[in-house]
Amino acid sequence: MNAIPSRAAAAFALAAAVFVGGVGTAVPAVAAPAIAPVHAAAPGIGELQTKLQLVLDPGASRSARANELEAGEAGLPLVDKVGGVMATVPGFQWQAVEPVTVNGDQLTHNLQIKVPGFDAMFIELSWKDIDGNWKLTRESECTIAYYANQPCTV
Repeated sequence: MNAIPSRAAAAFALAAAVFVGGVGTAVPAVAAPAIAPVHAAAPGIGELQTKLQLVLDPGASRSARANELEAGEAGLPLVDKVGGVMATVPGFQWQAVEPVTVNGDQLTHNLQIKVPGFDAMFIELSWKDIDGNWKLTRESECTIAYYANQPCTV
């Protein structure tokens, strides 16, 4: 029998060991594919109006209302105070208005406020996509509270 030259034998032994898993092998590093975070589809102005109406409706489910706020349950006392102030102003009207601007997980639009005898005012509100639901930000709650002459508590 002919002896396999030592170099060829070593290569054969290494290949056999790798094939049967007898020797630890290094797996080449493969970069994970870059995946952009998935965001919930941005709501249109009509849906934002509906979300705000729910938030400000003291007769609606507390859990449903809290689900629309970044602050969650902790934000309800403030929106309840703001809603109470709004209800005391004769002829007070508000409406979510366009444009709706989306930048990643942030969305902004204007809230138009009308009080009889005064020019309409526009307040920018922001929403954040949290776990697939667009929620009114704490900052926006505080902005609305400011215009209702209420201290921010969230």
